[in-house]
Amino acid sequence: MAMARTNPRCGPGPCALLAAIAALAVIGGGCGYSLRAPFDESIRTVYVPIFRSFSFRDDLNIRLQEELIKEIENRTTYRVVDSPEKADTILSGTVLYAQKFNAVVSPNNLPRQLFADLTIEVSWEDLRNPTDPDKEPPKVTLTQTVPFFPEPGETAFLAYQEAIRRAAVDIVNMMEEPW
Repeated sequence: MAMARTNPRCGPGPCALLAAIAALAVIGGGCGYSLRAPFDESIRTVYVPIFRSFSFRDDLNIRLQEELIKEIENRTTYRVVDSPEKADTILSGTVLYAQKFNAVVSPNNLPRQLFADLTIEVSWEDLRNPTDPDKEPPKVTLTQTVPFFPEPGETAFLAYQEAIRRAAVDIVNMMEEPW
């Protein structure tokens, strides 16, 4: 009867594969990678009021509030509430500037490429443990510039909607860390 030989060394078989998986787990575990959401788990609720506006464009602040609420609810563990009394934090801000300007003009002096420029100031205030009621929360200023082309039918409305969407994504990205 022949006996099966076993190799005392771990060759290019299942042992090597297990060793490689273990090494990747050790290396990956120490690099800060995680499967949990990167948002502060102690914060549960956020109140997002309508932003103030210094722009002549009527509804940018309302559209920004709606987009922020959608983005917060879709990407974070936070729940958006309808009053500051129910909230752990308040995300508020101001639309400082909304302007469109020409970048390329045709020989007939018609705009070919324009830019929609949107500047927003945002603050995120923690209501759970206020340190100094007279101290204002830090403010962050964001600017989004979106090109659009009127000749194929693009409008300033759509360009500002894209600028609002990008600003909302940036604001929610910043909510990964307290300000």
